[in-house]
Amino acid sequence: MRHLMLPCGQPLTFLSSGQLVKNKNFLHPKRCLDSFVLIYVLKGTLNIAQYGIQYELGPTQFILLHADTEHYGWQESYEYLHYYWVHFHIPVSPVYISQEQYPTDISQALPEKYIVPETGTLTHVKRVPVLFSQLLDISMRRYPASEYLLHYSLTGLLLELAGEFSSQLLDPKEDPLHIYKIQDWIRRNFQQSLTVGQIAEVFHYNPDYLSSNYRKLTGKTLTQYINSVRIESAKNLLTTTDFNLKEIAFYCGFSDEKYFFKVFRQYEDMTPSEFKGAFFKKKEVSQ
Repeated sequence: MRHLMLPCGQPLTFLSSGQLVKNKNFLHPKRCLDSFVLIYVLKGTLNIAQYGIQYELGPTQFILLHADTEHYGWQESYEYLHYYWVHFHIPVSPVYISQEQYPTDISQALPEKYIVPETGTLTHVKRVPVLFSQLLDISMRRYPASEYLLHYSLTGLLLELAGEFSSQLLDPKEDPLHIYKIQDWIRRNFQQSLTVGQIAEVFHYNPDYLSSNYRKLTGKTLTQYINSVRIESAKNLLTTTDFNLKEIAFYCGFSDEKYFFKVFRQYEDMTPSEFKGAFFKKKEVSQ
């Protein structure tokens, strides 16, 4: 099985979404698309193949169909079938890892990235359908900034899948603090005003215990991790939107513009304006 590794700070690009409802005799067409497709089955059975591997997907199961890879239905569905789907592009060249390469040792984990499995079964069965339903609703209601909301809602959906996959894979002895759950929660809430005390309350820890052990296990403080997620998001907004610096600071969860500048310089050794200028200068040269 091939798992897709993606950067946390860069949102996915939403293309289209919908749901398929068929009474019977549905055979998925043979395709090779330049986009990724996520399918989540609500009812019935979807028989689909990728990389020559045949999958029989039932309720609460999903599959991520990879870009530039042929997929096809290998057998008709002889019963009622209902599933959600979404097409999207990713912001970087795809990086795939095998199950054996997954960083189960927390010291080898990649906190600035998340990993989406090719297929899987969800245990928290209510979350993904709700996120998919929200995505479909947003795609039908066009208004200012809805395009960005679609991109980030889609990214949140895949982060949810990645978070559940991580929690299923990790041995509790190797992750006594549920590091991946904490990091996933931070990635989904970094735009809010976050404190160690607030995070400790959510996960039922003493703040001092959480701070001390998080640093011991990851080599970083919680504040450093929060800031790294915020800076990655800020870098993406600097290079893909026309938002001013004050808007970006606020969007990424910084309390004020000056603090945003200070943290950005600490992480990137330049100001946000210098980073933006360097990015577009490099882009012009490459063209």
